[in-house]
Amino acid sequence: MAAICFDMYGTLCDTASVTRALRRELDVADALVDAVESTWRSRQLRYSYQLALMESYRPFWSVTRDALDFALDRYDLAPDAGTRERVLGSYEELEPFPGATETLESLSADGHAVTVLSNGNPEMLSTLAGNAGIDGALDALLSADAAGTFKPAPAVYETAAAELGEPIGDCWLVSGNAWDVAGAGSAGMETVWVNRANDPFERIGTEPTATVGTLAEVPEAVAAARDDPR
Repeated sequence: MAAICFDMYGTLCDTASVTRALRRELDVADALVDAVESTWRSRQLRYSYQLALMESYRPFWSVTRDALDFALDRYDLAPDAGTRERVLGSYEELEPFPGATETLESLSADGHAVTVLSNGNPEMLSTLAGNAGIDGALDALLSADAAGTFKPAPAVYETAAAELGEPIGDCWLVSGNAWDVAGAGSAGMETVWVNRANDPFERIGTEPTATVGTLAEVPEAVAAARDDPR
């Protein structure tokens, strides 16, 4: 059987919870909330890429904090310390996407090892998995922290395979982020892209082994691909 790794943010858990927290805590116009959230997320990813390229690793919680501060500064917002911490804490209170637990349990029932593989540092992942109620359906929580860099650096996927004790070609990554799928495929993993928005795939990196629209389709996609004699 295979080792199936799921991305956490935007794949198993919905980052829309962050938008709701910003709206509740900042008490500003919806358009400004959307701008802050978009800047926060894009800067969070950009900082992870920059740190990987600079070979200057910091835990993802620190990256997330710095990205929030940048977004608040960009829009000249200065919430008090308590408000800022509650907004930051929304990343530990994300809601799971529909079918998340059932999908993990289905793959486990098929005999696969089912894990998370995320940029989130171990403490973030443990807290979020518990709060989201998916921890009991997972065999392990794997973090980019172990590789000392961030996805989509090949070292993250290679380190995960080593931690699982499997050849990288026997490991799968399931992600809603096309750049993550492209990176994992280029590192040698099989991949499933959860393309909820029906987007075009990335122009850089390896195309997914399978593409689905929802988490519920993942077990069948994995089974079908593994039966493919390619």
